[in-house]
Amino acid sequence: MSQELLAIDDADLHLSILRKIAEQAGFNTTGAESVTVAKSLLRTRKFDCITLDLSLGEESGIEVLALLCELRSRTPVIIISGSDDAALNETVRIGKFLNVNLRASIPKPVNLALLRQTLAQIFDSAPIEEFAMTVGW
Repeated sequence: MSQELLAIDDADLHLSILRKIAEQAGFNTTGAESVTVAKSLLRTRKFDCITLDLSLGEESGIEVLALLCELRSRTPVIIISGSDDAALNETVRIGKFLNVNLRASIPKPVNLALLRQTLAQIFDSAPIEEFAMTVGW
């Protein structure tokens, strides 16, 4: 059974790579090239995982984290960014403060093996997490 992944990145090449790796891990992928598109998708659809670039043109991926907090989403999020370590660490702190389900922070250029492994772990754990949420754990 396929699960749904939302890949948020403003670079077509990166979206293409994310789609390929996600497909190998069992995900159907929807791409969003801006915060505006991502917000619209998140308000209208359910996703089993999200990959999020922090720098989206003149917008910031942190806006997406804030929306996930507002929606009380527990969808696993993988930060994928070319930002420096300080910015990545600060984003992780903000995400934890907002109670966003951050699973990993992967720098660009993306380590494809690490991304594939992280997505496979999320894919494999999704039925257990869904059951836990259903019974209120």
